Amino acid sequence: MPAFSAINVEQEENIDEEIDTTKELHVEDALKLFQSALKLHAQGPRFFDDASDAYNALFESEIFKYAESKTEFERTERNPYGTLAIEPALTQGLDVSEGDPEGFASSLNQALYLSNKNHGQFALDRIKHKARTAPAPKESVFEESDVLDDARTALNDFNASLDRDPSDAELWRRTARLAAFLKSARISRYSLEAAIELDDDPAVVEVEPPSLAEGYAGQQLKKQLEVLGDEMALSHPAMKPFREKELPTLLRRYLDPMPFLPNPTRSLAIPKPSVDAVGPGRLVIEVPAFSWTELGMALVQFLADQGLSGQAVVLQLPDAPEEDIQMEIDKQLQEAENRPQSAEQDKKDKAAVEAQRESQASDTQPDQPQSGASETSKPPAKDSTSTLPSRKRSQSAAGITETPEDEQGDTKRSKRTRRRDTAVEEAMDPATMLATQLQPFQAADRNLFQTMKNLLENLGVTDRETHHRITEILDSCASDDRTTIKATNPPTVDMKDVVSKFDEELAKILVSKKEVPQLSLSAFLEHAKSRAQSAPETPSFDGVRSLKALVDKVNAGWCTIHDVAFEWVLALESSYTNYKWSDQLKTAVVQVISRLDESIWERTVYELERCQKGDDANGPTLMEIHRLVHMIVELHVDVYERITNPNSVVEYSTRTETKARMNRWFDLASDLSRSRRDGVGEDLSLRFLWASVFSNTLVENVSREHILACWDSLRAHLAVNDGPAINLPNNAVIPEVSVAAADREISKLTTMDFFLGLFREEISDPVKLIDTLEPVLNPDSVYISTGASTTNGESSVEDEVEPQETKIAISQCAGQELRDLWKFLAGSSTELRLFLWSRLGDAYANIEYATKQFSCFLRSIEMIVHDFEQETYSSTPPDARRRLFITILQSLDDLLIQALHLALNDNSSFDIIDEEHLKTTASALSKISCMLHVVAMFEDEVRVGMTPAPGSGTTYASFINKLREMQVRTWCLQYTVLKVGVYQNKTIFPKPENDLADYLAAVHQVLGLRKSCKASNKIFLKMMRIELLKQRNIENWEDYLSQVLYDLHGLKLGVGSWEVQDHGCPAEKLEKRMAMGLVEKIMTLANRMSMKDLLKSDLKNTIEHIQQAIGSAKSTPPMIYNLRNFTECLRKPIHPLRLYQALTGNVTLDAVNVTTAESVLASYGWYFLLGMIALTKFKAVDLNRRQTPGATDDLRIGATFLRLQLQFTPDRWDAWFRLAECFDYELDETVLWTADKMNKDRAELVKFQRNAIHCYTLALSYSHSWEPDSSVLVSQEDADAVYDLYHNFAMRLYASSREPFAMEPFRHAEQERFFIETMGAGTYKKILHEQMSDYQVWKFAANLFRRAMVGRPKDWKNPYMLSKCLWKMYQKPEEELDAKNRANRPTVQTVISALEKTIKVVAGLPKPRHGQDPILEPHYKILTIVHKLVMRSDLPAQEGADILHRQPYAPAGEEPIITDGDDWESYVIKSLRFLRDKDKSNWQHRMIIRHARILFEGDQEGENADAADKADNGGKYVSAKAAFMVLRESMFTKTMVMNVWKCDAERPGRHHVYTEQYIRLLVRLLAVMNDRTNMEAVLRRIRKKGVDFYHFIELWQTCVVTYLRLLRSSYQIPYTEEDAFKSLTPEDFDMVGEKVVGWVTTPEGENHRALAALKEVVELKKLNANLMKAGPIDDLISDCYALIYAEIGPPTKPEEKTTDGEGQEKAGEAKETKPSALEAMLHAQGKESSILGSLRASSEQPERPLSTTGEPEKKPRRVGVRRPDILRKAEQAVLRAAEGPPKASETRRKSRVGSMSSSKKSMTPGAGAGDEEDGSGDEGAANGAENGEDDVEMKDADEGEQMGEGEGEASDVSSPPPSLHDSADDESDLSDVPPDYEDDIPATLMFPNLRRSVEAAAANSSTVSSDEEESEAESEAESEAGDEAGDETEAEGDDVEEEAQTPGEQEEEGDETEVEEGTAAEGGDETEAEAE
Repeated sequence: MPAFSAINVEQEENIDEEIDTTKELHVEDALKLFQSALKLHAQGPRFFDDASDAYNALFESEIFKYAESKTEFERTERNPYGTLAIEPALTQGLDVSEGDPEGFASSLNQALYLSNKNHGQFALDRIKHKARTAPAPKESVFEESDVLDDARTALNDFNASLDRDPSDAELWRRTARLAAFLKSARISRYSLEAAIELDDDPAVVEVEPPSLAEGYAGQQLKKQLEVLGDEMALSHPAMKPFREKELPTLLRRYLDPMPFLPNPTRSLAIPKPSVDAVGPGRLVIEVPAFSWTELGMALVQFLADQGLSGQAVVLQLPDAPEEDIQMEIDKQLQEAENRPQSAEQDKKDKAAVEAQRESQASDTQPDQPQSGASETSKPPAKDSTSTLPSRKRSQSAAGITETPEDEQGDTKRSKRTRRRDTAVEEAMDPATMLATQLQPFQAADRNLFQTMKNLLENLGVTDRETHHRITEILDSCASDDRTTIKATNPPTVDMKDVVSKFDEELAKILVSKKEVPQLSLSAFLEHAKSRAQSAPETPSFDGVRSLKALVDKVNAGWCTIHDVAFEWVLALESSYTNYKWSDQLKTAVVQVISRLDESIWERTVYELERCQKGDDANGPTLMEIHRLVHMIVELHVDVYERITNPNSVVEYSTRTETKARMNRWFDLASDLSRSRRDGVGEDLSLRFLWASVFSNTLVENVSREHILACWDSLRAHLAVNDGPAINLPNNAVIPEVSVAAADREISKLTTMDFFLGLFREEISDPVKLIDTLEPVLNPDSVYISTGASTTNGESSVEDEVEPQETKIAISQCAGQELRDLWKFLAGSSTELRLFLWSRLGDAYANIEYATKQFSCFLRSIEMIVHDFEQETYSSTPPDARRRLFITILQSLDDLLIQALHLALNDNSSFDIIDEEHLKTTASALSKISCMLHVVAMFEDEVRVGMTPAPGSGTTYASFINKLREMQVRTWCLQYTVLKVGVYQNKTIFPKPENDLADYLAAVHQVLGLRKSCKASNKIFLKMMRIELLKQRNIENWEDYLSQVLYDLHGLKLGVGSWEVQDHGCPAEKLEKRMAMGLVEKIMTLANRMSMKDLLKSDLKNTIEHIQQAIGSAKSTPPMIYNLRNFTECLRKPIHPLRLYQALTGNVTLDAVNVTTAESVLASYGWYFLLGMIALTKFKAVDLNRRQTPGATDDLRIGATFLRLQLQFTPDRWDAWFRLAECFDYELDETVLWTADKMNKDRAELVKFQRNAIHCYTLALSYSHSWEPDSSVLVSQEDADAVYDLYHNFAMRLYASSREPFAMEPFRHAEQERFFIETMGAGTYKKILHEQMSDYQVWKFAANLFRRAMVGRPKDWKNPYMLSKCLWKMYQKPEEELDAKNRANRPTVQTVISALEKTIKVVAGLPKPRHGQDPILEPHYKILTIVHKLVMRSDLPAQEGADILHRQPYAPAGEEPIITDGDDWESYVIKSLRFLRDKDKSNWQHRMIIRHARILFEGDQEGENADAADKADNGGKYVSAKAAFMVLRESMFTKTMVMNVWKCDAERPGRHHVYTEQYIRLLVRLLAVMNDRTNMEAVLRRIRKKGVDFYHFIELWQTCVVTYLRLLRSSYQIPYTEEDAFKSLTPEDFDMVGEKVVGWVTTPEGENHRALAALKEVVELKKLNANLMKAGPIDDLISDCYALIYAEIGPPTKPEEKTTDGEGQEKAGEAKETKPSALEAMLHAQGKESSILGSLRASSEQPERPLSTTGEPEKKPRRVGVRRPDILRKAEQAVLRAAEGPPKASETRRKSRVGSMSSSKKSMTPGAGAGDEEDGSGDEGAANGAENGEDDVEMKDADEGEQMGEGEGEASDVSSPPPSLHDSADDESDLSDVPPDYEDDIPATLMFPNLRRSVEAAAANSSTVSSDEEESEAESEAESEAGDEAGDETEAEGDDVEEEAQTPGEQEEEGDETEVEEGTAAEGGDETEAEAE
């Protein structure tokens, strides 16, 4: 069937070709498989099998069948003819035959890349898991075939992934590591080279590793090349970053990407010799390393393991280094041997060679890679067996220049590489960049050393070497292109070397803790050992030199362990005197000659016999044997001396064996010496003699004279020979054989007596020790009497400051023994002299002579610096000198610590330090500083990258940190020395404090830039802080202190011209002692700035931090006493006399002085400052500008600190002033936002006011001690505070005299006490003193305002408030004033003048900015006061008009002419309108209300206006309408919402007074206009906004009464004189109620005025909610209901009820019998009590009169209807009218039956559930629709409960309105059921919703009586209460839904509803009580 084709649809001409998306779908499927496999892979080894299947499924997917999925290698292998290189031009010209879908190529490559990479990782994870779970040994796991297969699979997968993305450096690393495991070193190296991207062409620019993976790869490649020994590859520029830099320790552990796999490429494989190769019977000695030391220790170990075996041995060592390297070493050693021995020439040559090498390196470094590349460039050899294209290697290494055409080829360099090349080209010149980075350090160094140089020159330090070293540092700092540190003196060179050529062993010497020297003779002998300090430099022995020849000789022959030991020792003998062995090698030699002594002895004897026979061809020569024997003798002497040392703990047997061996070799050496011919081996003879003499010193019981004679003889023999000195660098006890060495030994023996006496037991006396050492160590300080003998070396120590004329220095008359001692010490070691100085210092410490001990420390430091400059030190070999340097440096560090401790902590340290001593010490410390500063300069070079760091371990870091600490201590000690010198030369230093502060700041800057301030436990920072706080005259001290505090504690002062820098110091906790020391300086800074600026600065945070450290002050009895007095003073009433005494400063408080640690803080005003900070925080936001109530926490905190300040300093006026402000602000905050406190809790407001007034009084009194012309230092801020005091005090007084405070603080009628009658013995009560009148308050406030005007003439508020005070005083009736006040009463002119002055001040102020309103308050005030004066007839109208016309804001036009009152009123209104036009933002609401009052009242207020309204209500309609229109225009909305805003100049709390007055005026206007609608709206508004009105209860009563009066007049409801229902029975009234309920739904009833009035008054009752007494409201309800009754007529009774009375009688009988029936049922024995009576106590039983029969007498039934019944029926009628006319079928049910669906206490019939949910009724919803707005109800609606009894009849809010017969139901509950009840049911009880349970009857009845009338009344009262509560709650619910709520009102309304519910419930209870 042909396809359907629409004939009305045109085919599109351009149809897109369909694109085949099959490949994309295949890729998506593959990616899904990959995700599944990866998920299983990630779940761990349990799912490895599933993951393997998933990966297999992945690799079987379609994408791996594409041609594109094959790698380049696979494609090449499949082409048997090879591949041809395709030119780039051809590739660009090829056309794509098939459209490639967008993104397919990238998606395919990504899928292939991820699949292969993760599958390879999966294979590795399987290997890892297998190795982890395999039993030991685990090495065999990696040799299994399946593991190797997995590894090869992973390698192939990685290869395939790298084919897709060759830029993955991490994957290259993994490939390399995997290849290494598979023992393919070539692939491993290739992969690592690929990872670091060698195609970056590093020959052109230096390339840094851009990523962590490449950095790891470079480190791995470097290690592999080092293992291979490929120096050429290591020299490639690409390896430079990896050669010069090391990985951090934290990253080094991640260097190996696969640590679980073995790595055979870590070291070169060494083939183990097989048994066949070794041969039968030969033992193998395995040597772990190729060195002489390891071979010797291997011999010792072999001896311990195998013993002295006679079998032949073979040596198995690692491969020896190449021969050319060994030859190079030999060549260098030969050059060292031929080097000149002159020390000076040696230094010059060395410096020249280094300079030449550096210049050559800097010149040829960029060219070396290129030249190297050109030399090694060779065409690559062609491989005929393979045509595979290889990955491009470095073109620079291949000698091929990279052409621009390469960028057009197929393979381009990575984008990261090209970007990096571009960045290198754009980089700054390296030299400029380094200079820029070094510039801050150089500038700081230059400033420091120039400052130190100036100070030293001014102190008179003239040492040339000191100035030369400082100049070197300055020159180095001035150089812009510093390439290295320039140093010429030996200690500085050594310091540079130990840092730049880091040696961990040397570093450990300095870092380790120095051992405390033992004060004994053995320690002295250890320090006094003979040492060749002038020995020439001895080259170090190479550990592998000539070892290969020995190994070949041993392995080639048949040698036992005995032969190997001899050959090994003999080979080392040639280096014994020419090279310095390492400590390990010497230990090995000693071990071999000791353990194999017998073997070496026998072989030596054998060789001697062989040589004597003349056989020299097959062994060593005779001279070699002689040298070997002498070497062994000297080594044995060295060993024996060490083990016989007093400190040695070697066993006696070992000593004996060693001595025996030494003696045997001595005998052999003696024989050989005698057998040598003269002239042969002279050096050996001298060595033998020296060893012989020295060995005598080791023999016991040899006299010292014999030993001394031996040394003298040896010295004479050496002097005769006069040969060169013989150096034995490998012997510790015989380092040199020379005349000088012999002299040292002789000197040691001759001075032995002195040192023996020094260490005798009785010399422990410190005084004797001082007498012994002081002349030897410090002879210049010892003076002796003339003629005193000095042969015994004893002298007395005298004070060098005051030498007597009869005494001379001991240096001038010393004996030979003392001179020998001086000579000995001059040639002794530095350690020995330091040891003696320490003994002397300890002796002074024992006698507590700290200044002498400090002098010993300084002398020791000077001695160390002096020794560094001696030729002895500079000529020491470099290696030994560096070790000596580190050792002395350690001693120097200890000396610096001890000296600095005394200098900082002992004030007497410099007592005996004279000027010369200061100069030498300052010079020595300067040299040390220059020497140690080399370390800082070297760190700078490392920091900027100029020099690589020589080390990176913890030892290096500790070493550098130790040097930093020494530098810091040196600067600190230098400061203490300079400080003493500066203060001793005040003529040279006119400002010593500034000079010292500059020095400290310079040191701080140098240390801070290098982050070294924290060194040595921040000792420098702590010292600088103490010095800055101690000094008083330092300029810009805040800059210095700010940085110090920031470094120490992280505190910022926020002042000064310098910005604090981060010096890398961790902040430490601020202790209380330190914090209290900072208070003075902090207060100085805080007083310099305003409080506003202080809150914004960092100083505020610092102040808070300091206060936290100080903590709260502990109360003491004086503080408690003062606080108690202050509190009692604030509680007193306000005495008028006390206020006037304060004006003269005669008001004081009884207080005592407080002396505590915090008293110092209070004296500075610390607590006042804290209080001001808290107070200013609160004041920062003006009360008038604030939108929400503010937290008063800051106020309370401020008041607390101010009280604390006053406890210490009670006479501080500003503290009292600010405390008064705290009370003022807290009062303002209380009354500003709500009138709740003003209406309820006025006692608290009175307390705040009295506290503020008392504090102002004390502040005013104490301020008289502070006057601007007094000697007290006055600031403008303090002067302003005084005028603020006047203004605030006056404002407080005036505000307290006016509403809403109304003079209450000045009333103290409750403060009464008893007084004794003057005439008689009785007593009477009277207040303490007269209360202050309002006139007195205004007068006192006016005086204060005048004072404030003096200091603030431009503040308009002062004259403005003065004019208000004068106006109030003027208005005061004269009859209420005394004679004095009446005479001084202000006049009209006084008031007008004050007002005009205010306007003048305002006119002089700057014009308001755009958008700001002008100040209108003075203009309005003069207008109103003039108007009032005119209305009072105190001022003529024309004169008043003239006054107003000359004001700035008077209406423009001609001068007004006033003829009558209408002209005046029109002019005033015109002026008001003009002022209102100026008020653009409509803030000045008082102008509006004044306008309305003038129109309505003629400006009559209060009772007069009300009287005028009553007198002429009809004539007021027009004026009321005009006034109402004015208010509606600007103040009230259509829905009667009042828009009144608080003005800036309005006092807090005054706003609520105004709102109350405005509502009263509005109600009067509405009453006159008979505007019932707006009146209702106003009532609803104010009822819900009760907290906004002052005297709200009275205001509400006024409004309700006015509204009721308006309802009566509007609906013409007359007052009913007689009760219209008094003649009706309750049954008749029920019928009337039913009739009314039916009538209200008729058209006639709906339009009746009485029903309309009834509806409104019922709504009013609901709105009232018992806030006021409901009597007037109930009266109007009753009158309306009576009017309706009169309208419908009396009830017509049915015939059965009018003709037959039996039913009524039966009902009465039933009611009479019911209680007895129930009683019989509950209490069988008592027939006289009721149900309720059984529930009451016996005392509560009501007393009933008894009849003659004993039964209770029945009361006659009352005729008439009660008021609650009327109210209930009226409300039911209103509810029925609201429901509307009923339907025909439901009329009866709805009119007579209550709702059954509602709860027991629901509100309306038939709507209980709905009311509970939404709280709204039909009527409420209708009202809400009309008004359209919502107001928040008043929260405190239950205030009406306090109005008295019978205020309302409402019951619980949830009570249901009962049906028409609820009362009948309640009546019948307590009656007996008649027997014919089932037959004759009353007509009123025919509905099923009647309550019949006993519980309901008990709950709804309050008393049980046999009187049916009383029971009925009670039931009706309860029912009525429930109805009223339900109706009121319903009305409230309607109100809630009446208007659209704002978010802020919804919460208040919910709270309000709950309050009203409780109120209604209580009202119901009151109704019940009234009914009773």
